[in-house]
Amino acid sequence: MRKTEIRFAFMALGLILLSTCLYSQKSYNYEELDSYIEKGVEDFNVPGFAVGIVKNGEVVFQKGYGVRNTETGEAVDTKTLFGIASCSKAFTAASMAILVDEGKVDWNDKVADRLSWFRMYDPAITNDLRIDDLLCHRSGMQTFDGDLLWYGTNYSRREVVERIRYRKNKFGLGQKFGYSNVMFITAGEVIEAVSGKTWEEFVTEKILLPIGMNSTTTTNSGFDKSMNVAWPHINGKPREFINYDNSGPAASLNTSTEDFLKWVRLMLNKGVSGEDTVFSEKQYYNLTQPHTLLNAGRAEKPGGTHFMTYGLGWFMQDYEGLKVIQHGGGLPGFHSKVVFVPEDSLGFVIMANQISPLVEAIYKKILDFYLIDEQKDWAGLYLDYDIKQEAMKKEREKEKLESAKKGTQPTLELATYLGDYKDEMYGNAQISMKDDMLYVSLLPAKEMFSATLEHWQYNTFSFHFGDPFLPAGYLTFSIGENGKPDYFTIDLENPDFHFFKLKFVKTH
Repeated sequence: MRKTEIRFAFMALGLILLSTCLYSQKSYNYEELDSYIEKGVEDFNVPGFAVGIVKNGEVVFQKGYGVRNTETGEAVDTKTLFGIASCSKAFTAASMAILVDEGKVDWNDKVADRLSWFRMYDPAITNDLRIDDLLCHRSGMQTFDGDLLWYGTNYSRREVVERIRYRKNKFGLGQKFGYSNVMFITAGEVIEAVSGKTWEEFVTEKILLPIGMNSTTTTNSGFDKSMNVAWPHINGKPREFINYDNSGPAASLNTSTEDFLKWVRLMLNKGVSGEDTVFSEKQYYNLTQPHTLLNAGRAEKPGGTHFMTYGLGWFMQDYEGLKVIQHGGGLPGFHSKVVFVPEDSLGFVIMANQISPLVEAIYKKILDFYLIDEQKDWAGLYLDYDIKQEAMKKEREKEKLESAKKGTQPTLELATYLGDYKDEMYGNAQISMKDDMLYVSLLPAKEMFSATLEHWQYNTFSFHFGDPFLPAGYLTFSIGENGKPDYFTIDLENPDFHFFKLKFVKTH
């Protein structure tokens, strides 16, 4: 090697050592971050909030904000349990990875070979859907298809999965990303069929207990206000828990900041907890490698995201040249985020007991806090956007309400609309009479989805289900050639639940 090359080699080595030294000396102003989060909780009117951060293998920040329940007023702390909704999915994917490690299942196994009763609408998809397809949202379903099957219903997991065969596949297998909770529920059924243990038993015995997540639960059944549990809130008001057991593998875990950070550390350690290997490094990389591509935008400006993908139970994207692995969770009354950045030895969790843009704002704030040290006011940007969106939503609702044709009447006498109706996928509904007005009940979720129908125009009636998460809806009867009600449809604007796809045909 020539002397010039040697000098440049030593210079490069010196720069590397200097950057390493500077990096190790970097300090973080956690008081400033704490104040920022606290102000955000107040500005967004979030009842309860919790944040925890792991850096370089150590817990460096964890704190609870606000209250568990606005009626009782107990403070949130690091042991308070929150529903983490879809952040549960990664636990299901990891459970499958454990079974792969044990040689009991292969990612390439056909689902129909493991569940003989499994069917999709498209026979070709039924025949070729693989285990890993269940966990990366490429089953051919449209995003959130079939979610009404588990939300508030009395259907078991198997019934939920069996009924999805009546929902027409929007895409071909692997053609396009379509976020599917039902496919994760199906994965839970595979886990039980292969292991002989329920999903709850398996995830508890193989993951939660081995890594010390001792207070984490797979169900909210039995929660009461005397427990250190965050109560779900909508518009600042507490509501009763909805049991999500039938969506367990997709959405039912409840955990605390302290417990959730143990899960983050497991992921940062590539499946190792202490001296125990929960799942192999090989499976870690399979869980966190791209399986399904998503649209990440043009990314033509510095700091933009150039790719976004879904692995097995995890979203992935680049941010400032680093790979960010994350997942969000949202159910009525709960919002969560779990994130880790392996190249920066960084991981963190965010939980709230009300759906709020603040969760995403703090997610981006923490990334900036560590990765680029930029003082961008993400909370302020999200708050402005949220205010505008809420105003637009109220304006749309007002316009819809006022658009009714005045002076119209139903085509038939009200008694003629009474009877039993059925949607092939969802199940039975009933139109009855209550206090001289029509009354609708969607029977699988009768307690949540029942309401008085008020005439709006022609054969359309407005209603409001008892679920405060949902806006007003409109039910329209179609009159057949025989002059009698043929079926009814529902117009209820909600991105999570596809009421508009239901068609309740009169059966009696």
